[in-house]
Amino acid sequence: MRPELELVICSTRPKSPDTDSLLHALLSQGLNWSQVLACANEHKVGPVLQERFATLDESWIAPEQKEQLAELTRDLGKNNLADMGEMLWLDALFETAGIPAIPFKGPAFAWLAYKNFAQRSSVDLDFVLPQRCIPAATALLQAHGYTPDFSPAEAHAGERGPAPGQYAFAPSGRRRYVELHTERTLRYFSRPIDLDELSARALRVKIGGREITVFSAEDLLVMLCVHGGKHFWERLSWIVDIAQLIRAREIEWEKLLSIAAKLESVRALLLGLYLAHELSGAELPAPVLERARADANVRWLARKVLDQYEGISDPSAGIIRRAAFRLRSCDRFGLGLRQLMRLSLSPTESDRDLVRLPRFLSPLYIVLRPMRLLGKYGLGLIRKPEPAAKKEPEPHDREAANPPRARKASG
Repeated sequence: MRPELELVICSTRPKSPDTDSLLHALLSQGLNWSQVLACANEHKVGPVLQERFATLDESWIAPEQKEQLAELTRDLGKNNLADMGEMLWLDALFETAGIPAIPFKGPAFAWLAYKNFAQRSSVDLDFVLPQRCIPAATALLQAHGYTPDFSPAEAHAGERGPAPGQYAFAPSGRRRYVELHTERTLRYFSRPIDLDELSARALRVKIGGREITVFSAEDLLVMLCVHGGKHFWERLSWIVDIAQLIRAREIEWEKLLSIAAKLESVRALLLGLYLAHELSGAELPAPVLERARADANVRWLARKVLDQYEGISDPSAGIIRRAAFRLRSCDRFGLGLRQLMRLSLSPTESDRDLVRLPRFLSPLYIVLRPMRLLGKYGLGLIRKPEPAAKKEPEPHDREAANPPRARKASG
């Protein structure tokens, strides 16, 4: 593993003599600091590194390097504070209108898992609510200056057929982007989620002087693991989220496994827990860790994630690799095959944006969607070679030589 990447990963683990010793050894190697910053930025863990390095002895890391990390995360704290304020305002808005919307990820999760809004970045505010409430929620947000990023018919799509991937709203002025999710849009679960059950297990917590409803730690862990698998675990921050939640909350492990089993998402859960243990030092009960290690598919999937981080290969590049990753993430092959067919043939808003078909021709999306996926991702038959060793750039050229790599959309 590249020492710059190893340093970033090691910095997400709990403080201990062994971790400190490894950090010191890595920092003593004369790392390319611009690559460290680029890696932290790419994986959205800059705040975690900044907090960790702030505790290190000054002989380990130069003051200007600490300042660069602080600069990387300084504006994030301001944005996160604004996100928290808007999340609380939206939560009150939905509650007053009688819309049972539960905040998901974003500031609410940062508070539950990190106890610090500045430690986790987010690009939008997510809420989960019943599909039947989407028309009312859409009208409410429109009345307060949000613009739906979908056609009016999409608001009712889930009632008559496949729902979009999410209901996205663009802000006006200083507002934030908002995404609404329902039991119909969260389609990467092997079985549809039961929002009534999730609501019954939900918690009431006080944030910023206001009591809000949040999902239980067990439900959140399952949802986070499915979400990470949906995106092929492209970001280390999604793994750190799981580790942080396990450290911050008392987990009822039998209940957690029971929830995952009912959704037939046990392997997706075990993969997320295993990655959190291996990379970010999350402590797991021995039976859970042994179960994850005993699953050959979990080990194979974890290796693909690590290969992706090291730049050796990318499980999301090409429809064949994507299909293999999704199939092996499911609890059973037959279940995975059905899910893969559903995801490959059910049109999303991207398909409808590409080609607008009249309703009587909508069955043709079953043909158009696979063609769009093939055009977007290709077959992915060519394996990416291991990165060759590069000549170390001169100090004044390092920023130009190591720009942050642009992320691609997973789709």
